[in-house]
Amino acid sequence: MGFPPEFEICDGCVLTTSRGIGLGWTEFAINIPFGGLAVLIANLLVKHANWRWCYYIAIIYSVVCIVGTAIFYFPPSRPRNDYDKTRWQEFAELDFTGLFLFAAGLTIFLVGLTYLGNTTYSKAVVGSTITIGAIVFAGCFIYDFTIPKNPIFPFHLFAMYSEFTVHLVILFIAGMVWQAVTSLAPQATLYMFTNDPIQIGITQIPQNMSGVLGGWIIPSLVHKIKHVRLQIIVALVIQTAFTAAYAAVIPNNKTAWMALQFFGQCCFAWVTTLAYVASGLFVPQEELGVSAGLIGTFRSAGGSVGNAIFATILNSIINKKLGKNIAAAAIQNGFSPANLGELIPAVIQNAVGVPFVFDAVPGITDEIKAATAQAFKDTYAYAFRRVFLSTIPFGIIGLVAAWFVKDCSHLLNNHVAVHQEKEVLSGKHAEHHEHHVEGGVMRPAS
Repeated sequence: MGFPPEFEICDGCVLTTSRGIGLGWTEFAINIPFGGLAVLIANLLVKHANWRWCYYIAIIYSVVCIVGTAIFYFPPSRPRNDYDKTRWQEFAELDFTGLFLFAAGLTIFLVGLTYLGNTTYSKAVVGSTITIGAIVFAGCFIYDFTIPKNPIFPFHLFAMYSEFTVHLVILFIAGMVWQAVTSLAPQATLYMFTNDPIQIGITQIPQNMSGVLGGWIIPSLVHKIKHVRLQIIVALVIQTAFTAAYAAVIPNNKTAWMALQFFGQCCFAWVTTLAYVASGLFVPQEELGVSAGLIGTFRSAGGSVGNAIFATILNSIINKKLGKNIAAAAIQNGFSPANLGELIPAVIQNAVGVPFVFDAVPGITDEIKAATAQAFKDTYAYAFRRVFLSTIPFGIIGLVAAWFVKDCSHLLNNHVAVHQEKEVLSGKHAEHHEHHVEGGVMRPAS
C-alpha cells in the first residue's frame, strides 16, 4: 500500500510519522487568513458593522466545525482500551480536586498581580492575595503528586524532566512574553503611532502573520533541520533579543516596529510545535493525551501570568507619570495650572481619537496641544520600553531551561505506530500493530 511518508489514512486506521508537518499545517490553518488579519478584521468590524460580529463569526465557524466533525470524524470509541470501566466510572475518577486547586490558585494569584500598582488596594491586600494564590497553586501539585489515582498532573510525567517537564517551563515563559506582546502591541500602536483603527490593524499584520513562519514553515522542516534542542535555544534567543529590541524603535520608527514583531512573535509557535513533537516522542503513548493537555495548559497559564505582570508594569508607570508629564508640558507652554483638571482628560481622549475634546478646555493653543500630545506619546514610550526590557530576565530563564532539553532528532524518522480498531457484533476490540515505512510501503516492524 503506497502513501506519502508524512500522513496516511486508511480503513479504520490513521498513520502519522514522527515529524512536525501535521502540526505545522494546523498552525497554517489557524493563521491563514483570519489569524493573520485578526486585528485588522476586528477593527473593520467595529468601524463598519458591530463588535458583536467577532462572536457571530466564531459561532458560524463553530457550527460548521461541529457538523463536519459529526459527519466525518470517527475516532476509536475506546482509545485507551479501558473496557472494564463505564463512562460514568471514568467521569467519577476525574481529578476534580486537583483541577479546582489549579484553577483557584492561578486565578487568585493573577488577581493579586493585577492589584500591583493599583492605589485602590493596600499592600496587605495585594501581598496576601498573591501569597494565598501561590500557596493554593502549589498545593495542587503537592496533592496530585501524592493522593489521587488519576491526577491531572501525574508525578511520573513531571519526573521526566529533560524529556517533558522542561518543555512546560519553556512554554510557560515563552507564553508569558508572547501573550503579553500580543495583547499590548495594538495598544502601543494606538498610543504611540496612530489612532486610526484600520492603520492599527495593518500595523499588526506582521505580528499576526508571524505564526506562518514559526508555526507552519519551520515546523514543516523539523525532520530536515533536526537538532531540536538547538532549534529551541535559537528560537528563545530570537524571541528574547527581538522583544527587547522593540524598546529601541518606539515611538518614532513604525516600519521597524512592524518588522521586529514578525520575528519576535514567530518563536512562540515554533517552540510550541517543537515541544509537542519532542515530548511526544518520549512520553508513553498512553500518556500522549495528558502530556499534550499539560503543554497547552502551561503555555496558556504562562500567557495569563505574562499579561498580568507586564500590564501591571505598564499601568504602574503610566499611573505615576502620565498626568505629571502632561501637566509639565502644558505649563511650560503657558497653560494655567488651574485648568489642568480639564486638560489632562482631554489630552488622553484626543490621543485615542475622540474628536472635539479640546473645545471645552479654556486657554488651549496649538502649541499646548502639540506639547501635551508629545508628552503623552513619550510617557507611553517610556512605559513600554520598561515592559519590553523587563522580558529579558524571563528569556534568560527560558534559555537556561532549554539547555537541559533532551534532543529527539534521532527519532525523527518514518517509524510509525498504527492503531486499528475493528468493532463488530462479535465484540472484537482494538488490534495494535507496529509498522515501518520503507519507500512508501508499509512493512511490519522488526
